Amino acid sequence: MTSTSSIKGWCPGALRPMESGDGLIVRLRVTGGVLSLKQARAITKASLDFGNGLMDLSSRANLQLRGVTHETWPKLINALTEHELIDNDEEAESIRNVMASPLAGIDPTSLMDITPHVRALEHHLKATQALHHLPAKFGFLIDDGGALSIKALSTDIGFEATTINGTLSFAVRLGQADEVALIHPNDLVQTANALAHYFLQARRGHEDSIRRITNLVAREGAQKIFAHLGLQTLKSKIEFHDRVSPVGFHRFGTFPCLGLAAPFGRWHANTISNLIDFADRYNLTSLRLTPWRALILPGITEEAAQDAIALFSHDLITQAQDPRLAIAACSGQPACLHASVKTQEDALAFSRLVKSPALSGIRLHVSGCEKGCAHPRSSKVTLVGREGLYDLVVNGKANDTPLRRGLDATWAAAAIKEMLEGDAA
Repeated sequence: MTSTSSIKGWCPGALRPMESGDGLIVRLRVTGGVLSLKQARAITKASLDFGNGLMDLSSRANLQLRGVTHETWPKLINALTEHELIDNDEEAESIRNVMASPLAGIDPTSLMDITPHVRALEHHLKATQALHHLPAKFGFLIDDGGALSIKALSTDIGFEATTINGTLSFAVRLGQADEVALIHPNDLVQTANALAHYFLQARRGHEDSIRRITNLVAREGAQKIFAHLGLQTLKSKIEFHDRVSPVGFHRFGTFPCLGLAAPFGRWHANTISNLIDFADRYNLTSLRLTPWRALILPGITEEAAQDAIALFSHDLITQAQDPRLAIAACSGQPACLHASVKTQEDALAFSRLVKSPALSGIRLHVSGCEKGCAHPRSSKVTLVGREGLYDLVVNGKANDTPLRRGLDATWAAAAIKEMLEGDAA
């Protein structure tokens, strides 16, 4: 085990955990976000046996087990290795940053089953030593064109299933550029490999200024990068319209599912364990992790879904309109060594002030420090902890210049109310 948590831009893994205020953070990267009930049960047991029972579901659909100690960490790794949840080495683990549509392979509204492409890309990333030099947060995204679109989420190289004139293709997008290139679905891994190698070559000697693909696009333009691969581009803006929330009972086509969320992505192993028992009783086979920090029970009947809502509504978010879904909050004090404020407690108190529909995205971000781990993108209101108080950023990110400084919780609440006053009730 190595620990390099002081390095800027570094992310924890299972084999490279991070020190925090409540012990080690062990991050599990779950392929496609798909957990069998057996795997999910193993994770909850490991969290309770070797950690403090708290788990964070991240904005990349990764699970972070908290409260692990240096003494219990080897036992946790051994327990999860038996269930194929641990990589062979740290480098293979850290490169495996592939987000996929949460209902891949089972959503009848999707354009294709992307599951084989997700597995093939992960395998290639692990097996190609040269790609292990990609930055730790460099990520890939594969969207199946189905109901729960992830196209608008931040990534470096995205593959979006699309049909043009009846031909099924992937539209390749670099960051959130307005140009895409079309490729045959079978060329996904080859294209990802070529783009990643081009990025590594272009940033050589410019590592400080070219950290992510967006930096390279800003310098060269997407068209030039694609031209290097012999690909032509066409204009295609990402549509940032209101998305379908994963929370609540849904039928996508004829396929039913139920999404449940924990406030700010903080789950307790006992709650997930109870959810697994419930799923087992109703003959469900898997859980799906989403980048919106919600879990999905796929294939559940409407009657069973109503039973689940009644059973878990006290501990979990069961309705898409819940204002807590429009708030991002990191672990905060005392769980995070960098935080000086109790972000999750404060965020819960602030939730009564957020009246906009959760589907409009994150409206309030409560960050323990300027790193902004819980929400690295802009939001309408961002509160940034500093020396026990909050700085206020409007329409920006946690590391942007604040409009006001040194607000206590009362003044912060007043600022939230003022800034969100125009939101629809």
